[in-house]
Amino acid sequence: MLARNAGCVEESQTWRKHFLDNSLAERHLPWNNPYKLSAHERAVAESSIQQFQLGEGSQGRRLLKRGIRFSHRAKDRYFSRALYLFIKEEQLHSAHLLRFMDQQGIPPVSRHWVDSVFRQLRGLAGLELSLRVLVTAEIIAVPYYRALGAATKSPLLRALSSRILADEVAHLRFQASMLRRMALGRLSPIARAVSHMHRTLLIATVCVVWREHGSVFEAAGYRFRRFLKESLSEFIALDRATSPQRAQASVPAPQRAEATASPRPRRI
Repeated sequence: MLARNAGCVEESQTWRKHFLDNSLAERHLPWNNPYKLSAHERAVAESSIQQFQLGEGSQGRRLLKRGIRFSHRAKDRYFSRALYLFIKEEQLHSAHLLRFMDQQGIPPVSRHWVDSVFRQLRGLAGLELSLRVLVTAEIIAVPYYRALGAATKSPLLRALSSRILADEVAHLRFQASMLRRMALGRLSPIARAVSHMHRTLLIATVCVVWREHGSVFEAAGYRFRRFLKESLSEFIALDRATSPQRAQASVPAPQRAEATASPRPRRI
C-alpha cells in the first residue's frame, strides 16, 4: 500500500510539473493576423465558439473542493495542486477563445442550456462523477477542435484549435490517471457497470453536441457517424486506461502531448 501511495504521489508531482511547464511555455499564436471570418464562416462557427468559450471558462470550485478532500484522504497534496493547474489551463482556453471572439466582433454569452446541464451533473455527487462528466466533455473536445480548425480559413482559429487540441489530449491522460485511482480495488462487475453508464452518457452527449454544433462538423467534412466513431475511440482508450487491471499496475508518467488538427483519432 505504501509503495502504491508513493507511486501515486510521484505521478501527481509529475502532472503538477507538466501543467506548470505548460503554463510557462511560449504559445506562438498569430494574434496579429488580420483575417476576418466571412459571413458564411461566421454563420457556421459563431454560436458554436460562444458555447465552447463559456464551457471552457468554468471556475471548477466544487471539483477543486472535492479534489482537496481526496488529497487529504490519500495523503497526496500534489493531487489537488495538479487539479488546480489543470482547471487554470482550461480557463486559459476560454480566455484565448474570448480574445479571438473579441477580434471578430463576436459577443460572449453568459448562459447556455447545455453548459447549465453539465454544471448540474457535475454537482450531483462526488469526485468521480464530477470527473466522468468533465472527461466526457474533454472526449468530445478532441474531434470538435479538429473540426473547428478545419471549418474556416482563419489562420488564428486554426492555430488556436491546434493548440487547444494538444492540451486536451494531455488532459485526457491526466483525467485517466485520476479516474484510475478512483478504480483502485473496484470489483470487475462494478467497473463494467460504471463503464456502461459512462458510455451511455457519452453517446447522449454526442447527439446533443451534433445538434448544437453540427454546422462546424459539416463544414470540416464530418458526418455524424465519423464524429461518433472518433468520440467512442477516445472513450475506449480512456476506459482501458482506467480499468481495475490497469489501476492495480504501476501508472506510467505522463508524456507531453503533441497534436494537430488532424482527422486521425489520438489515443490516451
